Amino acid sequence: MDKGYLELIKDICSWLRFQRSLGVEFVAGSPEISRFLSSADLHDPTNKNISGRYLFAGRSRKGIPGDSVPISSAHTLQGLKSVVERCKRCDLHRSRTNVVFGEGPEDARLLVVGEAPGRQEDQEGRPFVGVSGELLTKMLRAINISRTECFITSVVKCRPPGNRTPDQHEIAKCAPFLFRQIELIKPSFILALGLVAAHTLLKIDSPLKSLRGKWHRLGNARVMITYHPAYLLRFGGIHQKNLKREAWHDLQMLEKEYVASKST
Repeated sequence: MDKGYLELIKDICSWLRFQRSLGVEFVAGSPEISRFLSSADLHDPTNKNISGRYLFAGRSRKGIPGDSVPISSAHTLQGLKSVVERCKRCDLHRSRTNVVFGEGPEDARLLVVGEAPGRQEDQEGRPFVGVSGELLTKMLRAINISRTECFITSVVKCRPPGNRTPDQHEIAKCAPFLFRQIELIKPSFILALGLVAAHTLLKIDSPLKSLRGKWHRLGNARVMITYHPAYLLRFGGIHQKNLKREAWHDLQMLEKEYVASKST
């Protein structure tokens, strides 16, 4: 293959990866693109990011049912919710009762992000309505923030069987919905609950203890990371008290900046 042609393919792949990171799921088709795809050597190792990973002119990524709806076409939360409710990107759609899209004001200043729906959330189609939801409500109330002023959602919108931790494939397929929610809501603050939320939002795999207790940045939003309420409920005695004390420290940092931003 001509060297210049290879460089062109590399440039296109780089551009596609950038668009993918922004949550773009669809590239408008044209005769030129169709000719390029049909003539390109898609088995060439340098061109592997084109084959089977992106959507061109209505060509769905192979083996991913329900993956032909462009997320970027959703310009409102309600529109995005309609897309998510039809999602069949991974096998979690087979066992779900309801998609748990999230709830709260469309212009919420605080976005709360959990891991995935549990049994009760799956039944009701609402986020954090179980025991961990009750604790989350108390945690927010302790820093004078009402649930009704936050938008609350999760990284994965369908319940994993047995409430297991979602796997990397499921997270990868669902995360674009979360990032589109962030684009539409434009929150000033994000509270990430647990490792799955922290790793997904910040695109890092550091341990939670090195991430919490300080501010992070995601676009124009400031991100605070703390323990997931379900994790706090997993323990008892002095260990739970110590974890709650650390979470309280994180929440106080959020309260200070959240309240201060109201007066500016």
